[in-house]
Amino acid sequence: MTGAPTAAVRGVILDLDGTLADTPAAIATITAEVLATMGTAVSREAILATVGRPLPASLAGLMGLHAEDPRVAEATEEYGRRFGAHVRAAGPELLFPGVLEGLDRLSAAGFRLAMATSKVEKAARAIAELTGLDDRLTVIAGDDSVERGKPHPDMALFVARELGLPPEQCLVIGDGVPDAEMGRAAGMTVLGVSYGVSGPDELKQAGADAVVDSFPAAVTAVLEGHR
Repeated sequence: MTGAPTAAVRGVILDLDGTLADTPAAIATITAEVLATMGTAVSREAILATVGRPLPASLAGLMGLHAEDPRVAEATEEYGRRFGAHVRAAGPELLFPGVLEGLDRLSAAGFRLAMATSKVEKAARAIAELTGLDDRLTVIAGDDSVERGKPHPDMALFVARELGLPPEQCLVIGDGVPDAEMGRAAGMTVLGVSYGVSGPDELKQAGADAVVDSFPAAVTAVLEGHR
């Protein structure tokens, strides 16, 4: 159904990496390159397992160091430089097919749209501006927008408040286990997408009410009154 949103869902909270933006492959490659320059070799699978979680903590874990170790800060800064260059070169092409069109459909149907990502808010806003997402989102929240990031419910609840909606009227769309766990803990409907870093079974076990295999399919599910 493509009319107004159902009474149950009026706000859509979207993850960035692996949901809106086709970034996991670049994240894995850039992370591996940065760690290699610091003498650490890790598998692609190990890196992909950290996508959707805060970068410094992920790098610390991959390097086997405490988060406060200066080498973690050095790796984080170098990663930021390299990933920023990648995003600037890609621009709107960084997004998965159908994302901007899909967001326009949701907006036209009356849904309030927001982004909740484990990137810091400054980086999230920069990516939104470079890709055209910023014109379509009412709220952009990052890991540093709240005291506790994903998988805790804090970011989803913060976004709901900023949208002026109760949690039960919000739906989270994400490709990662932390997204599903965040949405479930916040008392929201969760729609998983399987084209990112986590498979359907992982997403459902983490709390997703349903899982689809493309962003256009996620838009259709929301418009048809997905619970």
